[in-house]
Amino acid sequence: MRPRGLEFELSEDTSRVITRVVDRESGEVIRQIPAEEVLKIAERLEEMQGQIISLEA
Repeated sequence: MRPRGLEFELSEDTSRVITRVVDRESGEVIRQIPAEEVLKIAERLEEMQGQIISLEA
């Protein structure tokens, strides 16, 4: 069984907590929660929300 560790990061831009499961020997990220793709989608949705609000005003 490989030694694994947990890393926690607070994103300064979005104030979201990012959790990673990391292989301690290689430093490889095994899993990230939320996934990088989800973070990009959330960022894009926030941008679009700002545009919609601007159009309604």
